[in-house]
Amino acid sequence: MITQKTQLRRDLRQRRTAISKIQRQAAAWAVTHYPQILQKLRRGKKIALYVPVGSEFSAWPLIFLALQRGCLVYLPVVPKVGRRLNFVRLNEGAVWSYGAFNIPTPSHFEQCSSRDLDSVFVPLLGFDLQLARLGQGGGYYDTTFAFRRLRKTWLKPALIGLAYSCQQVERLPCEAWDLKLDAIATEQGWIRRSPIN
Repeated sequence: MITQKTQLRRDLRQRRTAISKIQRQAAAWAVTHYPQILQKLRRGKKIALYVPVGSEFSAWPLIFLALQRGCLVYLPVVPKVGRRLNFVRLNEGAVWSYGAFNIPTPSHFEQCSSRDLDSVFVPLLGFDLQLARLGQGGGYYDTTFAFRRLRKTWLKPALIGLAYSCQQVERLPCEAWDLKLDAIATEQGWIRRSPIN
């Protein structure tokens, strides 16, 4: 399965890299109009987004929109040790630096537990219609939100993937610890597995 995932990651990175800059920008702005996303971005809600790296789907338009709508926005910080992400507040008080993997990261005295977030928008390399997610392979999101696998009804936070439609595959190879998403937003629309709060 490791070999299969490695090959898939290589293929999916190539697909994602082939998308033009204009198509990337159009896709990133398109999802800001989806009613399902606007419903999540309500004043006072704790929303986690991410700083896009390389060819990842850009979360910047959603970050701007969430701030404009009065959400409390948090960004993940990759730890120096372990795989559990920390979520740090993004506002005018945040100070930027480069963190792990050279990802621009804010530092701020205010943090939020993964369990206290309302919605989390996550990057990915691939997905299928069962909403399995293939990430970069570090296991950070899988580890951070492992508690979600134990829940049957209360599915907070909502886990929403941001992806280009070309990242969809027929079926991803999945292991027990792999994260399943509640929904995925692509430039072609909203895909959901089950109702999410």
